[in-house]
Amino acid sequence: MMVNDYEMIISAHRELAPGIWRLELQGDFDYAGALPGTFVEVEMPDEAYQLRRPFAIADCDSERQTLALIYRVVGAGTELMSQLHEGATLKLLGSLGNGFPFVDLVPGQRTLLVGGGTGIPPLLYLSKVLHERGIQADIAVGFLNQESMFATDELQQYGNLAITTNDGSVGIKGFVSAVLDNKWHDNPYDRIYACGPLGLLMSVQNRYPDADNVYLSLESRMACGVGACEGCVVPDKQGKLSLRVCVEGPVFNSQEVQLSV
Repeated sequence: MMVNDYEMIISAHRELAPGIWRLELQGDFDYAGALPGTFVEVEMPDEAYQLRRPFAIADCDSERQTLALIYRVVGAGTELMSQLHEGATLKLLGSLGNGFPFVDLVPGQRTLLVGGGTGIPPLLYLSKVLHERGIQADIAVGFLNQESMFATDELQQYGNLAITTNDGSVGIKGFVSAVLDNKWHDNPYDRIYACGPLGLLMSVQNRYPDADNVYLSLESRMACGVGACEGCVVPDKQGKLSLRVCVEGPVFNSQEVQLSV
């Protein structure tokens, strides 16, 4: 597998919500391979951080030659990244992994997108692509509270959006599964996509146990990003540790992967 290393310039960088940043990069990149659900491995701007960090692609524009990432500050590396300004450069490897399957869908078909927290960025990109292809989308996203919300205005442009917050400050009170209980409890969908915390993915998998049209995007710590180190392996449905999130994933058919706490 040929994976290229790129050096891109930061063209925009802003905080969307406390600790949540949107980074726009400009320059040469594998835009043809930057499909919804794929990711990049970003080199931190300090030699003290030897391992790259994986980030899902939140948007890309091949005509403008821009790539967008949305990330949460969770440690010293991402804290350092959040301090970078326009004009600075970042090195990244990509695009990597297998994304969401959608090219077989046709205009008028229906999809359901379920996301929470930093699982929302790849779904944001997916919802945009589905909208451009004339595919209908019901979108359920969950946040901790109103202060932590981001990207909802964009999501609303691309589909029928429903929001949950843990404290009930916006939308339905509770986890995102409450939307599925109250609004979209059936499965009239041609495709279902989910990305977010493990509990959210387990909830979606358990809700549609026999469906073969459900796709889950897994989050995992990873080192190399290309399958060599096998540090991000998860079990298949038989319980065998055989699926590499960075290569066979991060998107898996729900029937392929075994999820457990």
